[in-house]
Amino acid sequence: MSKSVLWAGCRASFRAMFLATAWGLTVTPAFSQLAPVPQADLQSARERVAATLNAIDRAGDPSRSVVPELRNLPQPAASAPDLATLAPAHRPSVPGGNHPSANPDVPELMVFVSFSLPRETLQRIIHQSERSGAVLVLRGLKGHSLTETGEEIARLVGERNVTVLIHPPAFQQFQVRQVPSLVLAQSGAAAQIDQDGCAPAASFIRIDGDVGQDYALDLIERQAPAWADIARRHAARLAGPKP
Repeated sequence: MSKSVLWAGCRASFRAMFLATAWGLTVTPAFSQLAPVPQADLQSARERVAATLNAIDRAGDPSRSVVPELRNLPQPAASAPDLATLAPAHRPSVPGGNHPSANPDVPELMVFVSFSLPRETLQRIIHQSERSGAVLVLRGLKGHSLTETGEEIARLVGERNVTVLIHPPAFQQFQVRQVPSLVLAQSGAAAQIDQDGCAPAASFIRIDGDVGQDYALDLIERQAPAWADIARRHAARLAGPKP
């Protein structure tokens, strides 16, 4: 078992929700709540995305370009969203009670991962995330290819109901320096980043290391009283009956 490190603060079918934010590109293929997309439609979407990427390459300035949503071609996304925009379906609570002023949009439980992790590790994380409700966060595209990235996520996730985000700023927001890392975050507080792009110190807690979500949540519950209720709730989901 890998060594785990507890951090609190800023110092330091295609059923997955797949949102990509890399180099100013935003892509949103099918959501887990939707019916499986016919292969003919997927192929058509891939061809249109490829044409868009080729146009970007010819323009020579990909940082100012956007890729249209696969679910709503040809309308382009306006800009690269933050975590609050990427996961509006997740409504986390705040340690210590409910706060009406909080903006409950940042995913409450996240696991930061990479395609470089062993496949067995990724599959275990995906399996646990379906049960715990964790959102998986990636830094970027596989092989700098949108199509290759989507296909790899589809192979890994399969029919599991798991949310996968590609969002590089989140790594700075929660000071993630290695993968896998598990992060519990408050709702609106974690979205209030400072000039360095980092979330407030009291708005999140992080466990570094490939220790499994059950161990990480138990460690938080035992060592961080302010986060114990949230950690206990997700641990109960993880230990519950299979979905």
